[in-house]
Amino acid sequence: MAEKAGTSERRDRSVLGSGYQAIARAIGGLFEVAPAGVGRWASVGWYVAIFLAGAVLWAYILNWGEIHFGVGDWAEGTGHRLAFLQNAVRSRQLPLHMPDGSALRNVTDRFMSTPDTILSPQVLLLGVLDLGSFVLANTLLLYAVGFIGMYLLARRLGLSAFAFGVVFVLFSLNGHITDQIVVGHMHWVGYFLLPFFVHLILDAVEGSPTWSWVLKVSLVLFFMFLQGAYHLFVMSLIFLLLCAGSSRRLTGPALVAVSASILLSLGRILPPGLEAGRFDSEFLSGFTSVGQLLTAFVELREPIPEQVFAQSLLSGLGWWEIDQFIGVLGLGFIVGYGLVYPWIKRDAAAVYRILGMPIFTMAFLSIGRIYRVINALGIPLLSSQRVSTRFVVFSLIFLIALAGRNLQAHLARATQARWGKALCLALFGLGFHDLWQHIKLWRVDRMPELFRNLEVDLTGEFVANHPDPAYAAALGIGWGIALLSLAALIWLSLRNPRFLGVGGKADSKVPGTEQ
Repeated sequence: MAEKAGTSERRDRSVLGSGYQAIARAIGGLFEVAPAGVGRWASVGWYVAIFLAGAVLWAYILNWGEIHFGVGDWAEGTGHRLAFLQNAVRSRQLPLHMPDGSALRNVTDRFMSTPDTILSPQVLLLGVLDLGSFVLANTLLLYAVGFIGMYLLARRLGLSAFAFGVVFVLFSLNGHITDQIVVGHMHWVGYFLLPFFVHLILDAVEGSPTWSWVLKVSLVLFFMFLQGAYHLFVMSLIFLLLCAGSSRRLTGPALVAVSASILLSLGRILPPGLEAGRFDSEFLSGFTSVGQLLTAFVELREPIPEQVFAQSLLSGLGWWEIDQFIGVLGLGFIVGYGLVYPWIKRDAAAVYRILGMPIFTMAFLSIGRIYRVINALGIPLLSSQRVSTRFVVFSLIFLIALAGRNLQAHLARATQARWGKALCLALFGLGFHDLWQHIKLWRVDRMPELFRNLEVDLTGEFVANHPDPAYAAALGIGWGIALLSLAALIWLSLRNPRFLGVGGKADSKVPGTEQ
């Protein structure tokens, strides 16, 4: 009996030991770039869990599609525009003219003459979905596209599943994107296309830009504009211009990419040009100080009037235009791995020689009234930006990506102690918890506590098309040039894959050798 008991005890210990080793290999796989066996399946499970958790949280943020269209920008514009598009889809008419201009800033009844209206292919879903369900479906669709974009970016950066989880959670659930959407800026879902933009910028910085690269940049920005993300489109152009100024090697490709992006989106740019000078473009504000910028990353505020609306003479912005919440741990990650680590490890800093200036400048322009100078110049597109706090999100996203790569480099160099991995997972959980606290506060069903409730009748929004020669000409010329530009870019990509600079010679310089 004693011998059988000893055998059973040894068997139990063996099973427990095997289970413990399997768990250890699974956890270890989360920190490996190319895990195998149990670690590989654990990584797949991690990706799935991260995606599903984010999707559920976005459904929660949007109250599962039960949206009150009588508050904030949902009442002032978004709800009316969606109802109009729904009528256009169901009546099979082009969405050219609204009954009046009340949902278009009281400037015009020309629907496509307002640059932040939604014209993306998924509006066809309005034929079968109610407005709230469409908002949810559209957000989740773009969220899924953003997940794919960030996964591809993570593959390019050589990130493990754990590092991917850190960067994706900070990218997809920060205060900037959640606040913008819950107050009614539905077009801000174009934000989820930014990982593709970051990917292409890194391709240019660390490789040799080609005509194919120009085509891809133009298409990303074109689809961003189709979502109605006009402001993100313009800020992307500004970032490209800053890249052109930061490296002689990128000057030609970046300027061509800006020009090509404008030409490819001309069908969306020319119609608003008919109303030039009628839209309110007076500059509002940026962050009141560097201190407020830093506070925006870590401060939690409830969506109630006394905490959201400015009580200062320095700025009249609501908190949703200031909030960039990522929490203390998120900010520590950005500062530590995005700024300090590459400063210490010089071998990790090569990309910063080119991207450092654009990243810093976007943050610099977000402070105070610095951008007011550019706004006052009356430069088309550039002068349309009134709220410069939004610029810092480009600095944030690029730093998140670069910090992720530096985190992975640190993980590869650090000891493989199990306590270290447990600590990383614990810190990830705490950071996620902080974002959850923000999400509980800023969700769409809490907006009636912030904004005055309005009586909104969406049944009166219908297609009211009428003869409008100037509008028709702008649409025809704009989309005609866009199609010709697309054809030209495809032809150049196929016939001349290497980008030809101003001097007519192919760019063959080694990346990073010239600043």
